[in-house]
Amino acid sequence: MESIRAYFGSKYRLVGVKLFKEIPEGYPTPEKPGKFCEFVRRAALGEVILMREQDEECHQSLIALGFQEPRFVDLQPRIQPAETKAVLIAPVEEVKEPDVVLMIANPRQVMEAAALLHGIEAKFAGEIAVCGEVIAQPIKTGKANVTFLCGGARMFADYKDSEVILGAPPEVFRELEARVKALEKSCGALCGCRTSDLPQHVVQVFSELGFERGIDYFFGRVDSQNVRIYLNKDTEGRVRYITVHLPVKGEVEPPPGLEARRRGAWTDLYATFKDGEGFEISTGRGIRELIQELVRKVKQS
Repeated sequence: MESIRAYFGSKYRLVGVKLFKEIPEGYPTPEKPGKFCEFVRRAALGEVILMREQDEECHQSLIALGFQEPRFVDLQPRIQPAETKAVLIAPVEEVKEPDVVLMIANPRQVMEAAALLHGIEAKFAGEIAVCGEVIAQPIKTGKANVTFLCGGARMFADYKDSEVILGAPPEVFRELEARVKALEKSCGALCGCRTSDLPQHVVQVFSELGFERGIDYFFGRVDSQNVRIYLNKDTEGRVRYITVHLPVKGEVEPPPGLEARRRGAWTDLYATFKDGEGFEISTGRGIRELIQELVRKVKQS
């Protein structure tokens, strides 16, 4: 599933989580007790961790993961019945047949994943977040879920305000991987469709906006800034996305809303947008305004 990480540009590895009814041998256990959400973050950075009941400091997590039954008040979502003896938390490549796969992501990455999966229904309450909302819930429903984490996860496990977690059964991530590969093969967000393959009216739209045709992109200048525009297809082969590149001399930090990729002595600042969200590819409506706003951000940065 490395192609998913590469496509979304994530610094984290996908995490596989597997629950055991007997404690398996051969896996490293924590040197000292901690919290499940903390172990997930460590696994996303490359660690392999076998968590037993005595390794977990959070009582709610012990219930959510099925180590213990609730005594007084029921807690949901949780693994039922409580038969868990150990939980393996590791980079997904290190886990054979995981029960759940996790991706630490930012909201934009979850948005793109949801678009590729044709929608994700999320249910979260900000309480038993990682252990419940993206472990117990996906196991219970067989569907993907998103958690916006909880106070404990952000306080003790050092999750950033910009981070959320997408959790799903492995088959959902296999579907996401297939769609990512299909998108890359059909000229997805990292490359453009050959302009000669585009409908003539689309080519005419960009000509009227003042852009000339290259092999796989349109190019021109907006407010004295060089601009390249790539048109990208979705998984069904429809032109549904625009990727705008703004090349800038030297090494530059990207302003909010753009990403950066070094290219020799230049930095490409770029962002991808979906057709119909403020602009129309077929008519050109809103495209120049979108680019002018991006140029303004670059000049002010």
